[in-house]
Amino acid sequence: MIIFGTKATRKLLDQGSFDCPQCQQTSNFEKRRARSWFHLYFIPIIPLKTYPPYVECKSCKGTFVEGVLNAATGATSDQIRAEFETAALAILVRMAWADGKIEPEEVDAIEHVVNRMCARDFTRAEIEAEIVAAKESLDDALSVATRVGNMLNDEGKEMIVNAVFHIAAADGEFAREEEDTILEIGAGLGLRPAHVRGLVRDLIEQAQKSSDQPTH
Repeated sequence: MIIFGTKATRKLLDQGSFDCPQCQQTSNFEKRRARSWFHLYFIPIIPLKTYPPYVECKSCKGTFVEGVLNAATGATSDQIRAEFETAALAILVRMAWADGKIEPEEVDAIEHVVNRMCARDFTRAEIEAEIVAAKESLDDALSVATRVGNMLNDEGKEMIVNAVFHIAAADGEFAREEEDTILEIGAGLGLRPAHVRGLVRDLIEQAQKSSDQPTH
């Protein structure tokens, strides 16, 4: 039997100490770069995709963009948070575009969800500008999710999946294209497809239970 598939490697690039935005203290870190490979008999053969470097805190296990190491030379936790918030809006908008159109209900959902997730409030005009920009951008959901994933621990990644599901379901339908996009987003975040499908299944069941609740 021929055994083949894909696997990811995470090469250690650097290690040391840094000011962790999540721990709020000086902690040890490892800087790594993830790369996916086609493997044959569990031996990596063909490189498929290389992802941007990320920093993992050894205390809280949180992951962050490489820029977190530049805090001493000007990058701050506020700047890192702002980068996350911009990317979070971008990924929600790309989720809404998955089926080729964005309904008013989806725009309302984006506004509600992104402003619950983020410390700042995005205006309607900012959201609509991102919708226009996303339609013409070469950055797809996978590439944007990769940037977000490097900033988040597992709970944060699941929060993003929860958020994009609510955008997808906002118009009352959950199309196949939307499911495929959620799987792409999950891959960019670093989650296994089975994990993402399990999260989506639980969210669908929760939505069905809520719709079955009698109204008073």
